[in-house]
Amino acid sequence: MTRFGFERHLPNLGLITHFSERGSSLVHQVSPWTKIALLPVLIFDVTVVSDITLLFAILMLVVFLFWIAKLPLLLLVYWCTLPVFFVVSIGFLLVWTVPGYVLVSYGSLQLTLQGIVFLAALMIRALTGVIYSLIILMTTKYNYLTRVVSKTLPYPLNQIALLSYRFIFLAFDGLDATLTAMESRGGLHLSSFSKRGRFYGSVFALAFIRSFDHAERVAKAMQSRGYDGRLTASYNVPRPSYWGYACIILTSCASIYYYLRGVF
Repeated sequence: MTRFGFERHLPNLGLITHFSERGSSLVHQVSPWTKIALLPVLIFDVTVVSDITLLFAILMLVVFLFWIAKLPLLLLVYWCTLPVFFVVSIGFLLVWTVPGYVLVSYGSLQLTLQGIVFLAALMIRALTGVIYSLIILMTTKYNYLTRVVSKTLPYPLNQIALLSYRFIFLAFDGLDATLTAMESRGGLHLSSFSKRGRFYGSVFALAFIRSFDHAERVAKAMQSRGYDGRLTASYNVPRPSYWGYACIILTSCASIYYYLRGVF
């Protein structure tokens, strides 16, 4: 695992691959088609649902599914800090524009109870999507993912998606190598928060630039081996079971029904 205080908040792609390839939970045994088909249903639900209690219930259901899959809950807490940070940084400016019961007032700015609920709803929606996406990545073999992407997305979007997935690995590997080199030279022992912010900003920029160089070398290596713009996947993905089909149909129909009834 990671050794530095900041790195634990970054998803460990090697660990994600380990769980996806070596896991044996009930969620791992579910067909990839079923898990991926439920993703748009879940996104639809968390988008249209406005009741904060129902949104929280959906989030707890996804966390319970994460636990059933025998995935590390403690690491999930660390990994969720990044989406929480992005939601708070964006939603903090919006909460002051939501009318309602005023809690704090400063001139023309007013923080309302409805504004806090709005920010909490945004955070729950983001966490639900992120956690379920991690469940898919950590319980589905990479060969199956490539096959599903090749079948569902048109060309060249499928190639962009597959290569982007690989590019993410290169970017995080470069970041990990840079931080390891900095730690071995005593460069992570900074005194103030502002110095840490500037330092990590420079590290991210350097790792991002190096990942582009690495990606270019990978592209040339692929072309030298006959890559002509198409990554073919010949693996057979397990079909959904009868329970899988029933789950997809029932959840989709229930979401559409309650949405049309205005229950959400």
